[in-house]
Amino acid sequence: MDNERNKEVVSDEYNSQPVKKTSSWVFQKWRRPSKNVGSSTSSGHEPPPQPDQMAYTHANQPTGFVPNRRSVHQQSVRKWAILDDESENWSKNVEEFFVNGDSPFCYSGVFNTPLQLDRRFWGTLLGYTCNGYLTPEHIEGWVGRMMQWRRRQQQNEASMRWSILPPRFFDYLVDGNTKNTVNFANGKSIPYPSFFDVDYVYFPFCVEPQEWLLVQLNLQTMNLVLYCSEIFSNEKYRRSVHPKLLKISVYFAALLVNIKYFKKTGAPERVMGFEVNEDHVQSYNDLIGNRGVHVCMLMEFLVTGKPMNVTGDFQNWCVAYRRYMADQMYFWRCLPRPGDV
Repeated sequence: MDNERNKEVVSDEYNSQPVKKTSSWVFQKWRRPSKNVGSSTSSGHEPPPQPDQMAYTHANQPTGFVPNRRSVHQQSVRKWAILDDESENWSKNVEEFFVNGDSPFCYSGVFNTPLQLDRRFWGTLLGYTCNGYLTPEHIEGWVGRMMQWRRRQQQNEASMRWSILPPRFFDYLVDGNTKNTVNFANGKSIPYPSFFDVDYVYFPFCVEPQEWLLVQLNLQTMNLVLYCSEIFSNEKYRRSVHPKLLKISVYFAALLVNIKYFKKTGAPERVMGFEVNEDHVQSYNDLIGNRGVHVCMLMEFLVTGKPMNVTGDFQNWCVAYRRYMADQMYFWRCLPRPGDV
């Protein structure tokens, strides 16, 4: 079975294929083991194909490139999710849920909170509503998905010396919210690891409304890299970008001192430097409505090496990547309890 799952699937685009009804297995991650059976999750039924192993690769991707995969693991029962689904009208994919969903909203396991994901959420992610501009909730969902992938890789004894933090980390950081930033840095905010266990920290933020950018902080060299979506004019850099980079460098260095990072690791305390990376910039017109999608692509590329925009047609690639993101989040869906609808 594992060999089958590791086979590369090649298609002309990020094809989205419906996943068969998951009510018989996907809620195993929330269901309590029965007292009458052992702790094993084996039930004689193999889970259906997982979306990571479906046709999300592109024909122009390097030979041997294998998309991310996941395995099903039991987790503690979440009070906000029903334990099983008996609905005969289960929406088979995210498109169907958006058009005529079996519930006004649903939840997704990529979030660590009971965030209600309604049709507006899915429609915006797919690019059908709100001009496709992704919200912090969309970005956080993708961060959660990448952190799930990190956890699965660690189970295979892979070294994952990085962490991606959600957009609210930036807000906490520059607002001086010490308690919340320290919780992220110390690994108390699940699923984000402690800074003592990683070398790189990434987090997205908005330099201006709807203008998402991604920051990489190297804890070994104390260097900050800002990944640009477009080439900034000198005026915009001075007005919007540089002040935020200064804030990040000052507040992040203070956070490291607060958690005694240099004292505990023995690393020399350095002044944080920063630079701007323009290797992945796109045109202004291509980025309209797609800046958040571009940042999500960058996240995956920087930590997995998955190619970006291999077709050369950025707008069409964004359309396919939106569906890819939506399918990944929707695959972990669970229904609200009847009283919550």
